[in-house]
Amino acid sequence: MNYLDCLIEAILAVPAPKVWSTKIIPGIRASGWVESEALLNNLHSILYVTAFYHLVFLLSAWFLFPKISQWKIDSLLAEEKAKDIKVEHKYSRTQRAKSLSNQAALRLVSFLQTVIVLYLSIAFLISKERGVIPFPDPASRIFADTRETRVICIFAIGYFIWDALISAAYSTLPFVMHGVVSTAMYLIGIKPYLQYYAPVFLIFELSNPFLNIRWFASKYLPSENRLASRFQLFNNLIFLVTFFLGRIAWGWYQIVCLCYDFYMVSDDPRYLYWDSLIIVAGNLVLDVLNAYWFKTMVGVAIKAVKGGAQKKREDVKKAC
Repeated sequence: MNYLDCLIEAILAVPAPKVWSTKIIPGIRASGWVESEALLNNLHSILYVTAFYHLVFLLSAWFLFPKISQWKIDSLLAEEKAKDIKVEHKYSRTQRAKSLSNQAALRLVSFLQTVIVLYLSIAFLISKERGVIPFPDPASRIFADTRETRVICIFAIGYFIWDALISAAYSTLPFVMHGVVSTAMYLIGIKPYLQYYAPVFLIFELSNPFLNIRWFASKYLPSENRLASRFQLFNNLIFLVTFFLGRIAWGWYQIVCLCYDFYMVSDDPRYLYWDSLIIVAGNLVLDVLNAYWFKTMVGVAIKAVKGGAQKKREDVKKAC
């Protein structure tokens, strides 16, 4: 068992408080707000995951990033002064450093979450291919319930709850809605329903580590350093490739597989029409958006390459 397994199991092993088991869950059950026993049994673990991610955010924002963020802001101010660039900043030096620290902490939590869910999802899918966890037919892929897929849903829901709440404080409405919608999607999975597809669609996150690395590089690495520029270029290329493989190729293929499985089990009394419709519609919208974003990113990349080539030609002409 590696360190990541130990962390995951440690969070899941924390017991629910006595009042939770004796008062809160029976109260929720009696109210009829939540019908899924699987969700009720794992609700405390979901909240522990949310608390864990927030703890990482607080420790990062308070202790890890403040000094390096202050250093970066001071470097930018010194660069502006050296180049005699007069810029009126809306916020003070301290406020800018604090904002940068908070954004860096958000990115670090996002990076950590991606590593955890990708680790769990890839491990599950590889073991499935080896026949350790068989899902041989549409019915098992839609209705089966395993500990592995349940754990994946717990960590996904816990993160997206945190994401929605933290976005309300530090980001914009679209990011809040992304957290809310994603939470609803994986709540459907833990019912249980479509648990097999929880790790399948979390492969979308394959490009996220490189997106976060891109952000950290752009904010903290020196912009005119040749080695830093080459690192960013290499990371951006990996980001584009993994974005295409994870969100376009894999995403469109799996939505076809999901629709086929829904069609095959549509006469099963366990089939949930509205939940299925929400999942398909949500994934179709996301797949279209991913294709649009990929086209936009490729366009920007091509323009940047052409611009760099043009600049090089101009420099050669000047030298001659």
